[in-house]
Amino acid sequence: MKTLKITTDNKISIIDLDFDYESLREEVGGYVEAVHTGIMHEYFKAPALMLVDEEGLLKRLPINTVASHFYGYQDHGNIIAGDVIFAISLGENMIGFGDRDSEQWMEKMLKDFPELEEEKMVNE
Repeated sequence: MKTLKITTDNKISIIDLDFDYESLREEVGGYVEAVHTGIMHEYFKAPALMLVDEEGLLKRLPINTVASHFYGYQDHGNIIAGDVIFAISLGENMIGFGDRDSEQWMEKMLKDFPELEEEKMVNE
């Protein structure tokens, strides 16, 4: 299913992946941790979450500025390191944003976060 990915070099793209653990782990580059905050819920008006590399800080991965904003860096000073994937929580399951919603959210995020740049790539 299609969803959004934001990399540490401020590239945003629509990716197509299975939401199984191995696919997610490959996409974020490590063990996957789901992060959800009030900031994301308010922005997306849905139970959105970010899937991050839980060892991103230990690996000294670059800071993801947009993900850190959604994490609440401005309030508590903690960052997100590494690439992130966005998803919607459905209880214990999760899904991507889907075709149309991924495009709409990407357009909105490109406007709201001027540091982001669209990267054209769809994993098949």
